[in-house]
Amino acid sequence: MRMSKDELKQKISDSITDNDDLVIELLEDIEDSMTETVDNSEEVNNLKAQNDELQAKYDELKTKYKERFLTKSDNTDNNDSDDSDDEPEDEVIDVKEI
Repeated sequence: MRMSKDELKQKISDSITDNDDLVIELLEDIEDSMTETVDNSEEVNNLKAQNDELQAKYDELKTKYKERFLTKSDNTDNNDSDDSDDEPEDEVIDVKEI
C-alpha cells in the first residue's frame, strides 16, 4: 500500500519510540527527499493537446517539404529561364582592336 509523506512520517514516529535522534533524522530525510505531488491533470491535458497540435503541424510541414522535391512545378522552370535573361550577355572582344 502506498502511503503519503505525512502517513510515513507518522508511522516512523509511532514505530520508533526509544531513539528520538533516529526518529528526527529519518523525519528530516523524508522531508528533504520526498515532495508532495499536486494534481496537475489539467496542466498535463493542456500539454498533451499542445503536443498533439504541434505534432500535426510538424507532420504537415514534413509532407509539404517532401512534396516540394517530388513535384515538378512550372514556376521553377520559369524562374530558371527568367534568371538567364537577367544576366548580361558576355561582351565580345575583337582581337583586331587590341
